[in-house]
Amino acid sequence: MQIDDVRGNARALLSGETTPSGGSSFAKALTEMVQNVNSDQVVASDQIRALALDGEGSIHEAMVAISRAEGSFRLMMEVRNRIVQGVNELLRTAG
Repeated sequence: MQIDDVRGNARALLSGETTPSGGSSFAKALTEMVQNVNSDQVVASDQIRALALDGEGSIHEAMVAISRAEGSFRLMMEVRNRIVQGVNELLRTAG
């Protein structure tokens, strides 16, 4: 998955564009986001391993994969932080 796709999913989640009917689309979007971030991490790891152990690939491609994985992970963590912040706010106002 491209970082732009992750950003689009994050924007949709944070802006409330997902349909709230039953919450399944929100859970599905979060699950897809985590799976895509994991996929980016695996690709980066595989490219690093191939470069370090087998001498295959290029440093440039490995660095691009690492950068993509890092950006995806940071964005996922920001979404997580916003969710936690929202839940804490709900608990504060409800209690």
